[in-house]
Amino acid sequence: MATVESLTCAPDLRDPSNFLSIASAKPSQEIRVLVRPEDDATAKLMEAMGTLSNDGKSFSVVVTREDGVQQTHDLCHRDFVKALSASTKLNVLQA
Repeated sequence: MATVESLTCAPDLRDPSNFLSIASAKPSQEIRVLVRPEDDATAKLMEAMGTLSNDGKSFSVVVTREDGVQQTHDLCHRDFVKALSASTKLNVLQA
């Protein structure tokens, strides 16, 4: 697993399993999410944990560094799923 040196990570939008997991997340259920350093699209993917809020409006991704420090990203779930859908459509068109 890659080291998170920078506390700026983003869910990887190129991985179809991320889309399926996030789009089908149930409130308060923790799921595995693949992330990468935000400024390096070619970086090795890392595992993080994601949770959909009880009201279904936000999705939190928690990345734990090797030194135990945690980074949390709160994303608007609806906007995030739209971005994932657009990314998936683009990948299909490119194939």
